[in-house]
Amino acid sequence: MRLLLALLFCCTVCSAQSVDRLAHAISKAEGYGKAGTLPSRYRNPGDLKAVAGYVYPGQIKVGKGGHVVFRTSADGWAALRHQLDKIVAGESHYTVNMTLQEVGKRYAGNYRVWSKNVAHNLGVEPTTSLWEILGVPPVLDKQPMKALEF
Repeated sequence: MRLLLALLFCCTVCSAQSVDRLAHAISKAEGYGKAGTLPSRYRNPGDLKAVAGYVYPGQIKVGKGGHVVFRTSADGWAALRHQLDKIVAGESHYTVNMTLQEVGKRYAGNYRVWSKNVAHNLGVEPTTSLWEILGVPPVLDKQPMKALEF
């Protein structure tokens, strides 16, 4: 039982560290921390856009291009990490089976540049899957297995 608890704790900590690492790679690719960029001005490191019918914790308004403006940078970081946690939990339209390129196609305007930048910031290739980056198992196909015939 202690071993199981230790493994669960380790996986949670490893996953949290991996989520932080990916969040920082995304923020750097989005230009967060550079003077004058929307992510910096809006305290939105993930350059997250507003979602109809949903208000992020710490969201104070919607700015130019539909991007969320957060009260503090801590609120912006928490929102980005929450979105990544939802991917890990299987509660997002993104999955851990997607590559950085596939994520970029949905997430960024210029997905090729975005995925190259995020990959570079992580030291991986743009074709790397999120499950590899986040240190979680891939999601297996949920199709029923066919009966074996003998």
